[in-house]
Amino acid sequence: MLRNTRERWGSLSIGLHWTIAGLVLLLQVPVGIVMLALDPGPAQDLAFNIHKTNGIVIFLLAIARLSWRWLHPVPTLPADLPDWQRRAARASHALLYLLLFAMPVSGFLYTAMGGFPVPFFMVYDLAPLVQQNEAGAATFRTVHLSLQWLLYAVALLHVGGALQHHLVRKDGVLRRMLSSTAPLPPPRSDARP
Repeated sequence: MLRNTRERWGSLSIGLHWTIAGLVLLLQVPVGIVMLALDPGPAQDLAFNIHKTNGIVIFLLAIARLSWRWLHPVPTLPADLPDWQRRAARASHALLYLLLFAMPVSGFLYTAMGGFPVPFFMVYDLAPLVQQNEAGAATFRTVHLSLQWLLYAVALLHVGGALQHHLVRKDGVLRRMLSSTAPLPPPRSDARP
């Protein structure tokens, strides 16, 4: 099932979710750490270029994911979910989307304004799209490096919430993000209408 329904996520939403999560957690964060630990030279340049290209890809995928989400229904949360958890889920999702845009944009502006190349797939340099500005670069550097900690915290909160749904509540919220066709548990009998 490609499209979302009120009961579950469609395969496109699931694919975009896990692709973005994988690119962030398995590529962007490790490469970001390694590139700063390397001595200047070809290996560090390659790591920086991978980090920059991956940031642009994440930005584009986040646009696609958010656009798809706006155009299709979002599965409802369990009816018996406490209101504070419902609000926390909405807030954490909104913050994750904001960070998926703010991190690549701030990284791009920090790099391009600092006079460094931003090679997209190491073919086309996007840096000339903005003017060099050392003060602006310094500001966006601070923003980019600070937001990473917020991203880590919100991602941990998101994972913790998913695990709580799966291991404690056993309500199928995580399962519907793993498959668009796997059976879901029946609604809890103590669920409010």
